[in-house]
Amino acid sequence: MRAGDPRLERLTDLDPRDELLSLLPAELETSLAGWLAERGEPSYRVAQIVDAVYRHGVTGWTAISTLPTDLRTQLEAGYRFPSIAPHESRESVDGTRKFLWKLVDGESIESVLIPTPRRDTICISSQVGCPLACAFCATGVFGYRRNLTAGEIVDQARRLKALRGRSDVGMNVVFMGMGEPLLNWNPVAAALEILIDPRGLDLGARRVTVSTVGVPERIVALGERFPQVRLAVSLHAARDEVRNEIVPLNRRHPVRELIAACRVWAESTGKRLTFEYVHLPGVNDGVADAVALAELLKRVPAKVNLMRYNPVEGLGFRRPTEAETMTFRDAVTDLSQSAITIRKSRGIDIEGACGQLRLAHEASAVAAEIGGHTS
Repeated sequence: MRAGDPRLERLTDLDPRDELLSLLPAELETSLAGWLAERGEPSYRVAQIVDAVYRHGVTGWTAISTLPTDLRTQLEAGYRFPSIAPHESRESVDGTRKFLWKLVDGESIESVLIPTPRRDTICISSQVGCPLACAFCATGVFGYRRNLTAGEIVDQARRLKALRGRSDVGMNVVFMGMGEPLLNWNPVAAALEILIDPRGLDLGARRVTVSTVGVPERIVALGERFPQVRLAVSLHAARDEVRNEIVPLNRRHPVRELIAACRVWAESTGKRLTFEYVHLPGVNDGVADAVALAELLKRVPAKVNLMRYNPVEGLGFRRPTEAETMTFRDAVTDLSQSAITIRKSRGIDIEGACGQLRLAHEASAVAAEIGGHTS
């Protein structure tokens, strides 16, 4: 566990064991080799453990049947594994599956598995809640609790990789769940290392995407350290006067700063980034918005994913009609000659938007508590 975040350090008080899944591959091998040698165990046990954890996705020490029972008991006492525990899951009529996980300190996070015939996409969280309070986002409703450890991030990908139940199609990993990944830089960077390392989850770096609302210095750092990892920027408005209202971080890092960082990223990686644009009818879809977005597309190599908003109760934004979204798309396309993709909505019937399942769970818990006090 990396030092520096008091909320993460507090986890050590709750569970003082080393978190297995937060160890970088070289650290993991060294730690296990030393631990096993102290107990007179053969060195080949290291490969058995790593293989069980990352190739087979076992759910805990007791599930590693290649190890003696007494050794599994000792490992349980020495290392925290796994990092998250299943709490609730829902499956949509379109096959999308959403998962709520419990953490050591009782907090909860979400991740999503989105299957398609050609490949699966798993969407993972990087923080408990989010400090950015975007006006339309369910995660922002309950605010920020803490950063996730690298292990808590990795375990989401590890669990969903196993749960998808098929290896005949590829898998993409996107950091588009709860939280702002680039505000949790050290654990996220460590998690990226583990996700792409052949000794870890061995995912191709090109299959991993980090989505950010816009932290300029970290966008540059991401491109320098992980040039093959893809970048998605949650833009949602190309004009400062609009983005200031729906994405408050824009008041600190206005659009010009964000785009400058994106240009540096594109130049250092040689890649085209993605702008994510949630369509909020009557808010970010006017003529001026289309013109501003078209101008940005002339300044930085990017494609646009245009998404119809999944409503969150109490936030005051409605879902646009398909015709409204197509009209805005066509306006931007005519001005920029760029291809704008309308992303198909998934999991609406299971509260598929980021933070909605946790929000529903917390609301149920509060209602139960109130009911218990008044009965």
